[in-house]
Parts: sequence; C-alpha cells; structure tokens
Amino acid sequence: MEKITYTAPNLMDWVAQLRAGGAVVKVHFTGGAITAYGVTPASYTTSDPFIQKVIEQSSHFKEGRIKLDRRITLSEPVKSKTQQHPKPQSAAGNPTPPACPSPEAAESYPVENKVEAVGDAADTPMEETIDAPVLVAVSCLPDAQDYLQRNCSIPSHKVRTCAAAQKAALGHGVKFVGGSFDTVDNDQVGED
Repeated sequence: MEKITYTAPNLMDWVAQLRAGGAVVKVHFTGGAITAYGVTPASYTTSDPFIQKVIEQSSHFKEGRIKLDRRITLSEPVKSKTQQHPKPQSAAGNPTPPACPSPEAAESYPVENKVEAVGDAADTPMEETIDAPVLVAVSCLPDAQDYLQRNCSIPSHKVRTCAAAQKAALGHGVKFVGGSFDTVDNDQVGED
C-alpha cells in the first residue's frame, strides 16, 4: 500500500471536484503559502487507492494542475478511519494522555446506546448494545476542529460551534470531553 502526496502548484487552498464515473469526488488541498522565501503549494495526502486512482485519471492531473509530490510505500495496511484514533495534541504541541486509558475511566462518562426491537406483545423485547464512542480529551473548540480535520477530513469551517463539532465527532465514533465540551447540551447536538 502506498501513501501519496499530491500538490496543487501556485494555490494555497483548493477543493478539487474530480469526476469518478457519474459521481464527483471532492479533494481538499490545503497548507499552501506564498512568502518572500518562495511558494509552498497546497497539498493533499492519501493512502486510499480509490482516491489515488481518481486523482491520477483526472484531467487536472493530466494537465499538470495537480502534481505528484512524493510516494511512500507502507509496510503494513493502514487502519480505516473508524479504527484509527491517534492521540490529540494540546495547544503547546505536547501529546495528551490517552483519551480513555481504562474501562473505569470510560464509566465516568456513561453513554446509553440501547436499541429495542419492536414487535407484538407476545414477543420478548430484545436489547442490543451499540459500541460506545471513543472519548477524546480536548481543551477547546480549535483543538476539536484540528482533530476532526486531521482524523476525519472535516474542514474547520464546517464545525464552528462546540455542538457542531460534537455532532460531527459522534458521526465518526468519537466523543469530545473536557473544556467547553463537558457543558455541551445533548439537545444542541441533535439540532445542528
């Protein structure tokens, strides 16, 4: 499996809309800068073979608007986004402790996720427990936005409130705890 970085020369930020059959795939190139020392092009890194194929077969790639920057061969398969939960970093750049170091710590934030089967009165109701989300400690909204952008490919402008960030995180099996996220009302999360 390969991890490939593509660049968009002379652009600081660009959402490329690439055709894949009848669908359109959006690829967000970020991190570009123009300074007195030179130009750093916007880039996009992926290890998803489908996205790599879409990019390399696009007209933008063939015309040179998207260029291949570097290709790294990975020795082991990359975990999917639902399995991959790297440790968030604090504002100072120091790694924070694990989000949920033990089952006892997870119990301090109880999550009730039960689904009951609907049936006749004669049927015995069944209960199924759904996996609880992974708890990720953040101190503020920018930390949560950074986590969502790095791990879930959700741009910061899509999550401008703590409630929106919590809703987006829950959609990816993550729950933010700490800072202003401890006061986020569950009703607000459902409304956004």
